[in-house]
Amino acid sequence: MSFTEAEIPADAGFWGKGGDFTDNKVDLQKVVKKKKQRKLIFKMAVFLLIVLIIVLVVINWKSIIAPFRDAALHVGEGGFPVELPGSASYVMDSLGTNFYLLTDTYVYTFNADGAQIVGIQHGFRDPSVTSGEKRLLVFDKNGKGFKVYSRSAEVYSKTLDDSIVYAKMGKNDHSAVVTTSTRYSNYLCVFNDDGKQVFRYASPTEKIMQVCFSDDENLVYFSVIGEKDGELESSILCFDINKEQDALWRVKLGNMLTYSLEYCTDGIYCVTEQGAFLLNASSGQITAQNSFSQSVIGISNSGGARVVSFRDTAFNGQTFVYYNNSLSAVNSRSFSNVSAFDFSEDILYILLGNKLYAYSDALKTEKVYELYGDYSDIEIIGNYAYLLGYNTVQRIEL
Repeated sequence: MSFTEAEIPADAGFWGKGGDFTDNKVDLQKVVKKKKQRKLIFKMAVFLLIVLIIVLVVINWKSIIAPFRDAALHVGEGGFPVELPGSASYVMDSLGTNFYLLTDTYVYTFNADGAQIVGIQHGFRDPSVTSGEKRLLVFDKNGKGFKVYSRSAEVYSKTLDDSIVYAKMGKNDHSAVVTTSTRYSNYLCVFNDDGKQVFRYASPTEKIMQVCFSDDENLVYFSVIGEKDGELESSILCFDINKEQDALWRVKLGNMLTYSLEYCTDGIYCVTEQGAFLLNASSGQITAQNSFSQSVIGISNSGGARVVSFRDTAFNGQTFVYYNNSLSAVNSRSFSNVSAFDFSEDILYILLGNKLYAYSDALKTEKVYELYGDYSDIEIIGNYAYLLGYNTVQRIEL
């Protein structure tokens, strides 16, 4: 049976006339093609994501694997007091949530529970140390060598052409080393996590005094001192270590020596022999300052609050002054026979004889801790006070 074109119904659908079947076939092909395109785009996106993850893992491999490597260390149960190795001198400080000891021959790291993680001979004649959250740097003062350690191993070592006079470890893994020079006043060299030099600064007329890094360690700040018209002139400079360019800013402070330079949440905190300054980290603008009338002995700061210790000749001791975030003196109190002090979470801890005193921002006694033994240094880490004694390190809960 056959039909002529005229006899085919207009609404015959699939068997209709005029190419209806062809049009439906084209539409179906378009749908299939779009589905294939979407699948291809999805596969490409997944592939690019995997590639990106691999690249990021490769770039950050050391920082990713470090916690797992440290977690796998068999360091024992620890316990306090920690017996000290024999040495003529000790330096104790924090390394993140851990602590370390530097002796005349070794550097030791311990976990928070007092278990020794590692003990490594540094080999320096006159060792000095600086630390951050993840690493510590030991250098031979007036020698030419330095070594950088994680909490579990030596990361790298360097021998420079000139003698090292100062060093500063960044919060994470960058380090700054200042050396002497026959051509310039001195050199500032910045090294990355692999020990590669990424920044260098030298001046023929100014000496570098103090150094600090921004939290991301892309910016380096340092104080210099020179001479102008027969008088000392101190300045603070800021550089981007990733770009070859002049200083982002320079601010003159006056004829004074700088004792400390710290990057804080509210700016660059600088303490000098004549007073303290707070500078905007981006522009260098001085946002707060004060002046001192006594000689500075010790400096501490924490989260926008600062404490400075001054020599009190009349009292034959020390006067502690608490400053707010605008560097205005809030309270002060004098003590004699101070062994050491530290400042954490707006609480001032002072070691006096065999007692540890905790003072509020009003410098009123909050708590007194009885100690069994004499201690020469204190370090507040988390909710604990670590105390350095003659032959032990003790820990008490705060």
